[in-house]
Amino acid sequence: MADLTPVGTRLTEALLPLELAPRDRLRLRSLSRWNALRGVRVGLTVAVLLLLLIGANLATPLYPALQARLGLTPVDTTVLFTVYVFALVPVLAAVGHWSDQLGRRALVLPAVALAAAGDAVFASAGSLGELALGRGIQGVAVGLATGAAGAALADLLPDRPSVAAKLTLAASAGGVALGPLLGATLARGADPVVTPFLLHAIALLALCVPLALLHPRSPGSEATASAARVAATRTSLRPRSLSLPRRGRGVFLLAAATGFVSYAVFGVYLSLAPSYAASLLHTRAPLAGAGVAALLLGASASAQLLARPTRSRVVPALGMTGLAAGLGLVVLAGYAHVPALLFVGSVLAGASQGLAFRALFTQASAALEPGQRASQLSTLWVVVYLGSSLPIVGVGFLARAYGILPAFATFAAVAATACLALAAGALRARD
Repeated sequence: MADLTPVGTRLTEALLPLELAPRDRLRLRSLSRWNALRGVRVGLTVAVLLLLLIGANLATPLYPALQARLGLTPVDTTVLFTVYVFALVPVLAAVGHWSDQLGRRALVLPAVALAAAGDAVFASAGSLGELALGRGIQGVAVGLATGAAGAALADLLPDRPSVAAKLTLAASAGGVALGPLLGATLARGADPVVTPFLLHAIALLALCVPLALLHPRSPGSEATASAARVAATRTSLRPRSLSLPRRGRGVFLLAAATGFVSYAVFGVYLSLAPSYAASLLHTRAPLAGAGVAALLLGASASAQLLARPTRSRVVPALGMTGLAAGLGLVVLAGYAHVPALLFVGSVLAGASQGLAFRALFTQASAALEPGQRASQLSTLWVVVYLGSSLPIVGVGFLARAYGILPAFATFAAVAATACLALAAGALRARD
């Protein structure tokens, strides 16, 4: 993966095809000998992020079936959402810097294999505890890969940092959007949980093959590389406190806060969308709730892919204002019983979030220090992923006590207020 483009290596040299590669700088005794071109490596990195995030969200439309089969309560479902993040965040915080020392693939490849194991555990689960174990394994896998894969894209595209940021965000949001749709579409047979997770596990294991064959193009001899790995194991792999870049801290923290609020909206949407859509659209079809969630997340991913990079403060300010307005329309749809407002509000909220977070994330990524890319990127993602866990717990208890619509309306009011505060902060932000 991206440890193939180490700091100090010229981009033109790093991207040479196999027949022109500097063989004295490749550890050709390694079992991994595929000296793939940059485009292939970028594609594999994007595939890792996309597949891992798809798997983490496959179960969203399947929870009603699991509730019926295992007698789960709405609080149990909320617990399953949060277990994933509570497993992800500590791993991301503790080992996010490892790929800066060991290389990107050293974390990405085990993460993909571990995610396949999580699929197997979740698909065969017969109790809440087993479901939670499967979700926890998925969280650990995403925690291992998130910082490493994001840093991999930045390493592979040093001449196009905005493209690296675009691909990171689009793959992440796209995976979250596609997961529920694929889960609902593939849910077939007497046990609708098995087929989606079985097929996803097969795709992950297939992805392991090219990742294992890919040559980690680290400079130096095998002996030097081995000595470096030993030194890294003894000193550099100890857990560290979360680190911030020396420059651009203001926009970095603003991006993290924007991500926290954005992923809080994503998490609540994924948690409540099936029930909210069912009550508003008068249908229990799994695709209805998955489709509503996909509108929000798909609009976000599309905006991140299509938006041009910008350093304008107005774009994130307008984006967060649009997110607040979209949430208002979704709440109004429930009270006015107008499904069209649900669709329009979801698309507006998603597209606005995508524009805002893309602009801020690109600026924050530009401030990362090359030798600590994974560590500092992990700091940002720790904050972002906390947003998709903590608010869900509170909203879940509110929904149980007062109903889905009042719970969502309360959350939307708080989130919209935070969006407007962040919009004001974006206008006043300094690097």
